Amino acid sequence: MRTFLLALATLALVLIAVCLAALALEGWRFAKGVNEAADIAGGVSYLAEPAVDHLVDRLNESGYHYEPIDPSDPLLRKRTIIVCEGMSERVARRVVERLAYLDALDPKAPIELRITTSGGWIDSAFAIVDAMRATRAPVNVTAFGGCYSAGTVILAAGTGTRRATPNALLSVHVNPYEPGDEFEFDTHELARFRAVYRAFTDVPEEWFDQEGDHQWYLDAQQALEMRLIDEIAAPVWKPAAIEEPRPARPAA
Repeated sequence: MRTFLLALATLALVLIAVCLAALALEGWRFAKGVNEAADIAGGVSYLAEPAVDHLVDRLNESGYHYEPIDPSDPLLRKRTIIVCEGMSERVARRVVERLAYLDALDPKAPIELRITTSGGWIDSAFAIVDAMRATRAPVNVTAFGGCYSAGTVILAAGTGTRRATPNALLSVHVNPYEPGDEFEFDTHELARFRAVYRAFTDVPEEWFDQEGDHQWYLDAQQALEMRLIDEIAAPVWKPAAIEEPRPARPAA
């Protein structure tokens, strides 16, 4: 009897091993087919990139890393806010909260807002614009590095002195809006772009009349000439374009 049970157990183990092997083989074939299909479409990493980007965007916007106001923050004590990332709901919340906080502390002392950004959500940029316009304290905005698209909208609408560092690069970005009737999104989106640049700059009107997605890039001098900024900031260093050569080392 014992021999019979041992044989039965052995047979069961063999059957389980065969089933697992078959499942593994089928899984391998399936994975191979998916990889081959992905290779044809550009590769697994290519297909995964949009999904990863979307996940990162949603995490950034969700406020997962909330930064409460810290009155002892040395920058806040100097009434300075720095933005070094793409515009999102999280960034808008951080900036708007600090504008309101500093305005409540002293509605007459200027607030310094310094921006370098690749752009981002235009709604978030206009949230910051509206907050600046509602702030009693003047908001000086300085662009450094690259300040593109949504960042340039904020710069243009600054309520104090608007500056760009000598090596800054700005862009005015108009997406392919197609205005329709008075209740369509594109109609309102293009209108608020026009309103900011028309009210506070000398950016050409025809930039907003062209069809398609356009970006116009300006250095600090061009931005000054188009009244996007009021002055070019003067850091202690000289811009790379006019740096004086280092003195030669004396001969040994």
